Amino acid sequence: MKKLLAFIFLSSVLFFSECKKYPEGPSISFRSKKERIANTWKIDALLINGVDSAAYYNNVLKDYTLTLSKSGSYTISYYVVVPPFGNITNLESGSWTLTSDKKTITINPSSISVGSVPSPSSWQILKLYEKDFRVRSFDANGKKTEYHFIPK
Repeated sequence: MKKLLAFIFLSSVLFFSECKKYPEGPSISFRSKKERIANTWKIDALLINGVDSAAYYNNVLKDYTLTLSKSGSYTISYYVVVPPFGNITNLESGSWTLTSDKKTITINPSSISVGSVPSPSSWQILKLYEKDFRVRSFDANGKKTEYHFIPK
């Protein structure tokens, strides 16, 4: 009986350790990925090439908010302080999708209130909890940007 229980325990540990889809977790969740992604997020930490840049980023782009809906639409809103003109509010919107392996989220902008519509971007999902969402992207020059989001 002890051998059977040990086998069941070891099998469970191996099974659940293999279920971990994202590098930083979770191992298992009873909520779908879309349900965990769908939220209004704010930046908690921002790492550019491993350097914490959140303070600088928050001084340039004020009140940055990313809203991802379960239906696949998104908005990004923030304002930029431009002395002596004041605040310039920007609103970007479009759609988002998960890749078939659900390890990457693709952002497809369709409109922006200031400037030109950005190109689509892909973010590798590092962590996907209901209250902690982390992604990483690389630009054409190899610059690595890591966003750590928490609910707003």
